[in-house]
Amino acid sequence: MPQEPARKDAYKTAEVCKAADVAPYVLKYWLTEFPVLAGDKDKSPNRIFSAREVAIIARIRQLLYDEGFTIAGAKKKIEDELSAGNFEGGARKKAAMAPAAPVPAAPHAPVPAAPAPAAPSVPSVDPKKIARELREILKMLK
Repeated sequence: MPQEPARKDAYKTAEVCKAADVAPYVLKYWLTEFPVLAGDKDKSPNRIFSAREVAIIARIRQLLYDEGFTIAGAKKKIEDELSAGNFEGGARKKAAMAPAAPVPAAPHAPVPAAPAPAAPSVPSVDPKKIARELREILKMLK
């Protein structure tokens, strides 16, 4: 479950990953897909994120993992929400972003596997008949 990070001006990648409950490689991929996520670098080559970017990352996670959006769909939704001003002041406007229904407490709970479909019935075959038919095909091809 994503955690709310302590309020401050800059967040390290590890803090953002922990808060958003995503792996670092996922966050790095999102940086390539969502241009709004700059992830500036500090004096060392580490990326730092603003509170606004942390809010956007949390929203991306919600769209992709909880609401089932594709990357393209989430990108469009984020652009629409940014143009509506939902991420101003470091945090998104909760009224515009509140889910219509309560979100389950365990977003990563295992999904029960669907029962395996019944195997299609295969008619019994005679291997000798198949061999004979293959020989006939081979004769036609010569």
